[in-house]
Amino acid sequence: MTMQPKSDPAPPTLDHVPFPLATVEGENHIVRYTNPAFCKLIDKASDEIVGKPFSELLPADVECMALLDRVYRTGAAVIHKGQQPVGSLPVVPIFTMWPVLAEQRPVGVMIQVIQAQSLYDKTLAMNEALLLGSLRQHELAAAADEANARLQAEMVQRVQSERDALMLTKEISHRIKNNLQSILALIGSELTRTPAEFAQGYFAMQARISAIAQLYDLISQSNHGDTVQLDAYLRQLAAFMSASLLETSSGISIEVETTAAEIGPDRAVAFGLLVNELGTNAIKHAFPDGSGQITLSIERIGDQIELIVADDGVGMIAKDTLAVQGRHGSDYVAIFVRQLGGTMTVAKARKAGTTINIRFPLHPAS
Repeated sequence: MTMQPKSDPAPPTLDHVPFPLATVEGENHIVRYTNPAFCKLIDKASDEIVGKPFSELLPADVECMALLDRVYRTGAAVIHKGQQPVGSLPVVPIFTMWPVLAEQRPVGVMIQVIQAQSLYDKTLAMNEALLLGSLRQHELAAAADEANARLQAEMVQRVQSERDALMLTKEISHRIKNNLQSILALIGSELTRTPAEFAQGYFAMQARISAIAQLYDLISQSNHGDTVQLDAYLRQLAAFMSASLLETSSGISIEVETTAAEIGPDRAVAFGLLVNELGTNAIKHAFPDGSGQITLSIERIGDQIELIVADDGVGMIAKDTLAVQGRHGSDYVAIFVRQLGGTMTVAKARKAGTTINIRFPLHPAS
């Protein structure tokens, strides 16, 4: 990651990031950029902050400034949690600081601020950030398409322009993935202090956010920023569920059967969350004896994609089907199927287990 010119210290897309962000430059940590969320947090306009040492914002937090010096010297990222409200910040802050590099040398530091609020407020903020990130991804894709249409008239620069657009999509996806991983770390921190009987909701939230983080990680490594390879994504989801929900000695296995298929990144979010809900539910309820197999498969059929989640467990009986209708997981499944524009059928297998079949169009309705 290279340092941006002083006239444009950070990509304009950071203006829409919901977390407070700032970049500082040089040994004196001169502020070069603050996004609107950072300005709102400390109740100051950008021109009141840019050009001043960051130490003026945190005159009492000696530890934070020492860590900021260390990041600049070593190039290693750190996280610092304040013990009380500092300077002009109205709440106890958590600072995530990572280096900005030019020619493999630290030339500045990017600082992200998270407010240490109540548990309820944190949960709301996490959900809001997740939804805003998904919506922003859709807006950015539309903006990139419009930019490419204008550049078609400049044929000489077209190839380079497409490379630049792909690099921007990868960079944005990488940053969104990092933000989601920060959220996962916060949830993990809360889990260490949460009684076991109240932890289930946090585990479910972790799984859902991780499914989206894996998607953005896949996009950041892909050479096709406008589509997502569902076969690769499905294998990643299966691997995560196996690693996070099954012990090494577990008798439950997850198999993947897939053919090549692609959909847009915005619809891939709903796809990943859908697979996560159905797979997690099968692991929890289908195998009371602790052994069995879950099969995840996708197949392209004409202009539709068929997703099948099948298990050879105890199966669902009528009263079980009625009982799950009011559960949040079932509600989420219905929402994700609707977002994909698909239909779902549930059937008990001939010998044992349950088969859930979802079909949705390859392309969204106009």
